[in-house]
Amino acid sequence: MTAVGRAHLKTGLALMLGVTRTDRLIRLMSGTRRLPLVVGYHRVVDDGRQRRASIIAPMLVSRRMFERQLDWIGRRFRFVALDELGAQLESGDPFETPTAAITFDDGYRDMYEHAYPVLKRKGIPAAVFVVTDWIDRASALYHDRLYLLLTRDWPASCEVLVDLGVMTAEQALAARGPNEPFVALRHLLTSLSQEGLARVTAALEAKLAVDTGRLEGLKPLSWAMLAEMQRGGITVGSHTRTHALLTRESPSRMLEETAGARRALEERLGTPIDHFAYPDGAFDAETVETVARAGYRFAYTTCHHRDRRHPLLTIPRCVLWENSCLDPAGRFSAAVASCVTSGIFHFASGCRHRHGVAPRPASLLVLR
Repeated sequence: MTAVGRAHLKTGLALMLGVTRTDRLIRLMSGTRRLPLVVGYHRVVDDGRQRRASIIAPMLVSRRMFERQLDWIGRRFRFVALDELGAQLESGDPFETPTAAITFDDGYRDMYEHAYPVLKRKGIPAAVFVVTDWIDRASALYHDRLYLLLTRDWPASCEVLVDLGVMTAEQALAARGPNEPFVALRHLLTSLSQEGLARVTAALEAKLAVDTGRLEGLKPLSWAMLAEMQRGGITVGSHTRTHALLTRESPSRMLEETAGARRALEERLGTPIDHFAYPDGAFDAETVETVARAGYRFAYTTCHHRDRRHPLLTIPRCVLWENSCLDPAGRFSAAVASCVTSGIFHFASGCRHRHGVAPRPASLLVLR
């Protein structure tokens, strides 16, 4: 099904559910009504059209759409800070009114430049989960750099991926659509450790040069920006040291990524760090136990699966981006927004993550 076809289907389904009030029944069945709405964002930019070539699409929202989504949420929910939300979840007291919290992942500088001023003007509390080793650095995060390489010359990238053994020749022949670089990126991120990803990136860089102009806008926050936002009411949380997908890493690496990031933030900011967000929302039983050992009180995912032993370390989030609440004509749709934020589309399609104990790559022998 084409993207336009999927958009028509989503809008039609959303309108039908709203008119028949079936959306309320599904929320009751899924249990999402008992939970607050935690919204996740990544990048907020001035004009999304100018930056689409260098930004992974589901990570992008324009400042105009960001405000539109905040206004829609604000008419239906009471905004709270993560500390207040966590305390109420910890107490077990029900949320008497619809409650929402706004969060950001990674720590891109445009959060400070574009999102933070909007949040201050509207008086909305928010949180940012930062990749600690990336703060104040000049280089892009590895998944952004990898995406720039894949989209620079997709046929040449295919050859490299086939030579490394991470893509078959048959897959390369079939990979002809405009969305294929993103599909390949998702496959690499969810199947390789960071060591493996580094080898893929090095091989691509040996054949292709990163367009330095496209690196503009992929800069991180500085420690000074982070401290300023914290003083302005922004909650700071951890997103690991290097954005490692924990389900692909060894136990010792997982602990260093989680406990090491928390330690770095507490030393630099002088405040307890209680909140953690799983990179890519990916977790399994072992990663949740590691996050608990690292001392976090609350952790956030990107799905509605909960760990029964650690429900406060598997709090669901809804990730929003530029096109997430649009109808087929490209207009903001309240009906679609209602289904997206209540988890109905997720409830219907199921979770793309596997939450059992994942096999960890033993070595780089997964690459030839």
